[in-house]
Amino acid sequence: MTSPIKKQPEVIDFFCGSGGFSEGFRQQGFKIVMGIDNWRPAVESHNLNHHLNDVPKDILDFENSLEDINKLPNTEVIVGSPPCVLFSMSNKAGKSDKTLGIRLIESYLRVIAVKKHQKKSRLQAWFLENVPNSRKYIKPRYTFKDLRLEKWARSIGKKPSSIALEIERNNTILNAADYGAPQRRHRFVCGEIINLNQFVLPEKTHSKHTKLCDVKNKLPKPTSPKSSKIWVDPNYPQLRIPSNQITDHFYDTGIYESYWRNTRDYKLNHPYMGKMSFPENENSPSRTIMATRSTSSREALIYKSEYFRKGDGEYRTPTIREIACLMGFPLVYQFVRGEATKWRQIGNAVPIHLSGALAKTVRISMGLSPIAINKISFQALTNNYTKVLNLNTYKEAEFNNPPKRKTLSRFRRHPFKEGNMTVALTNYNPTTSSKRENLNWYSAVFYGTGKGFAVEILRPNMYKYFQRIILRSDGNHGKRFITDFNRHFRPSLNKVKDFQNAYENPKKFDKNLNPDILVDKIADLISSHNIEIGTRVHSPEAIAGKSALPLRQLYAMYAINKLISSQHE
Repeated sequence: MTSPIKKQPEVIDFFCGSGGFSEGFRQQGFKIVMGIDNWRPAVESHNLNHHLNDVPKDILDFENSLEDINKLPNTEVIVGSPPCVLFSMSNKAGKSDKTLGIRLIESYLRVIAVKKHQKKSRLQAWFLENVPNSRKYIKPRYTFKDLRLEKWARSIGKKPSSIALEIERNNTILNAADYGAPQRRHRFVCGEIINLNQFVLPEKTHSKHTKLCDVKNKLPKPTSPKSSKIWVDPNYPQLRIPSNQITDHFYDTGIYESYWRNTRDYKLNHPYMGKMSFPENENSPSRTIMATRSTSSREALIYKSEYFRKGDGEYRTPTIREIACLMGFPLVYQFVRGEATKWRQIGNAVPIHLSGALAKTVRISMGLSPIAINKISFQALTNNYTKVLNLNTYKEAEFNNPPKRKTLSRFRRHPFKEGNMTVALTNYNPTTSSKRENLNWYSAVFYGTGKGFAVEILRPNMYKYFQRIILRSDGNHGKRFITDFNRHFRPSLNKVKDFQNAYENPKKFDKNLNPDILVDKIADLISSHNIEIGTRVHSPEAIAGKSALPLRQLYAMYAINKLISSQHE
């Protein structure tokens, strides 16, 4: 039999991070009494916002120790979000070692089992949140034996083989966007409202999802001057805050051209993965925020900069405050340490809208009314802005320290995909080992957009052969293209030996020798000739035995092969 419910039910947050799970429950009137995490910056942020004095602690301490579990406060609710990177499909394509992740989950569930089944238990609900892929590694149910609680089970009159926790019928996949989050974030959630002996699915509140622009456009521009103008929190209309108290937002997050070019290519023109928006599509919810602030990957969040720049700084990453708002954190919620650490804290968090939706199901089960979003109090979070490192500078960045790539960095890019094939400029032979064997550059044809498809290295000087086919197949139009190519690319021809240096140190060398820019110029030139997509020409046997090739790809073969042929002349 459980004890009577207090007016303010209490919560322990395992793997608390900076407090996403905690904040959702705090907003619904719960008192956060402890946060447990082994990462000090996250614990410091959690302490600051929830007025605690916890120290870092490893969840694996509970793996075998009943003493540590018994020392924990007895609360009405326990929540936990184990590190998702151990199960994420983006971590080594989902093939990473899951052993540690399983141990952490089972250590957490071990705590839940003890707190649920102990005599005079106060526990009313518990939840576990993780990426959808984790679902495959969690058992349908756990016995006391599974959780190494055989002896303890006997001490309370239960068989070690009896079920301690039922997972199979108490789990689901939830999308944070369905609960108002301006972010598509699908998460596996399992748990239990104990007096109902089941998981209660939170009622969806937003059939029409909140758009990224609904949040971004309600924030001041990062380029805004320092002022005392009052801004309304994008997520909480009752929260109003002076501009000069908004932290981690008024600074320049512009990125170097070499980085955003890579990102653009990964998103729009990946060798075998689908297209993504570049810059971000602001008329839909944000994509899932990752724990790492990336500037050069498919996962990177990229905005057009408010500064009128071309090249370096033309695009930017979101500010820390922007991603915090996308995660549902109020403007007065603070994060400790530097930019990368703050980003990681936010990216690892449970979206506030999702945790708040789960908290509402618990309140209802306790006979308490949910707190409406416009009635949430933020008094406990105010005045913390002076206690953290504030990233605001109100200054435009100077791009005077251009990034350099490592010596002999690999390069592979293609102008476009068409006909399930790509024509790439590379500085390594993709038909042999992955290791660089020499400093040669290659024109390579990939006859498919996935792994396992045939690859052909085009012989040097084959452009002469392609030129004859182009002229025969496309007449005057083909002649104009060849003329234009030779005019526009004259500074780059016969200088292939300089491509590697220009790639590794783009600021030091002529941009006409940078292979990144050269491939973009080839794509632009072919597009400017308005060749209808899908147009095919007869293919001689010399080109992979194909009976027909996309005409645009034939142009690409000519252009890229001519660029690299000078190293053999």
